[in-house]
Amino acid sequence: MLKFKKKKLYIILFLSVVLYMFFIWQNNALVITNYQYANAKVPKDFDGYRILQISDLHNKDYNGKLMEKVKDIKPDIIVITGDLIDRRKTRIDIAIDTVEPMTKLAPVYFVTGNHEQLSEKYEMLKEELIKLSVDIIDNKYTILKKGRSTIGLMGIADPAKQHSEETYLWGNSSGYMKSSLEELFKAVDTEFNILLSHRPEEFNVYKSIDIDLVFSGHAHGGQIRVPFIGGIVAPNQGLFPEYTEGIYREKATSMVVSRGLGNSILPLRIFNRPEVVVVTLKHQL
Repeated sequence: MLKFKKKKLYIILFLSVVLYMFFIWQNNALVITNYQYANAKVPKDFDGYRILQISDLHNKDYNGKLMEKVKDIKPDIIVITGDLIDRRKTRIDIAIDTVEPMTKLAPVYFVTGNHEQLSEKYEMLKEELIKLSVDIIDNKYTILKKGRSTIGLMGIADPAKQHSEETYLWGNSSGYMKSSLEELFKAVDTEFNILLSHRPEEFNVYKSIDIDLVFSGHAHGGQIRVPFIGGIVAPNQGLFPEYTEGIYREKATSMVVSRGLGNSILPLRIFNRPEVVVVTLKHQL
């Protein structure tokens, strides 16, 4: 009986160690996800144009490993779609140390997530990003040029401040998002347009304005992913969320949703490794 109990204990300890190592791997082993996006509206000069997306870092420090991945990709631009910091444990120094080397590789564009909007330290972060020449495009429209061609790049500020502290993760911001984007779209004079927006749950709004390509995050891949089912929970989408990872296409609009690189309230990712997204634009004949 004593030998049996001892053997059982060893098995439990072994399985505990294996499970612990699995969780460590799932939460820290970066994966690069590559997509090709083809559209006849993409100018020929932009064929092969690489956009690297960083999202939902939440102050996670990869100690140079993230930068090694970014260097190998050689992007034309880098877009950061919010939650670079975590408002509950904000570290401006980690955020800046992460972004600074990226600015030496390619132009960097940033829009806020809910954590920046609700952080008391966001103005400090904003000042430091501006010093690094990061282009903060909250509610702004800018033009990307290559050769003789141009495409539009828009950004929308996260709507977290439109809700109370108790409802910002579950409230509906469609009205605010639609009116803000419609106002922003008045300035657009490019045929092909990209939007940076933290919120994937607003896909219907993006479709209604006929935005070509959207980069989003926020859902953390559903945090825990179940094979053949997908993500389990996401802010502003609840249980079994619709938009958690990959590319979603409806009518003229495509939306890329990053699983993100860090965690916030829930500390674990399961079957949901942190990812860097790379989208290569293709001119479709």
